[in-house]
Amino acid sequence: MGNRSSTPSSEEEGSSSGMYLTPELQGKINSDFEEKIIQTQWNNYRKAHMERYQQREVQNAQRQHELQQKQQQLQQKAKMVHDELDRLVDGAQSKIADATVALEYDVKRLSEKFQNSQVSGGEKCVDVRAELSRCYNTLDSGECQVFAKKLEKCVTEALA
Repeated sequence: MGNRSSTPSSEEEGSSSGMYLTPELQGKINSDFEEKIIQTQWNNYRKAHMERYQQREVQNAQRQHELQQKQQQLQQKAKMVHDELDRLVDGAQSKIADATVALEYDVKRLSEKFQNSQVSGGEKCVDVRAELSRCYNTLDSGECQVFAKKLEKCVTEALA
């Protein structure tokens, strides 16, 4: 019993295991234990951080993929619209070219016809035109209808 009373603190430390630890060793064990807890917490934090990072990367990749799909769809739609506009412009240009050729042909044909008509039949209608002009200058325009019809008939015959 005397032995117990002389070392009360060391008896309390070793009463459960029967081992006695020096305060330095006990401090080292506590320090290692705290470091292990801190390391575990740090590893858990890093793991959670990496998971969040990977989730963000996956979400960004998904958004990027969706944006690329939308861009491709818009490009396809724009190409279709552009192709349709090109087709319409080509059709309009074709019609204009056809109309130009037809108009040039008609102008040439009418020009030749009028040139031939003026030389051959232009002199015939000069008298009728002079009569119509005198009528308009002297008489009522209602009475000049006879001369107007006569001039119209003369020109029609000259052009035919």
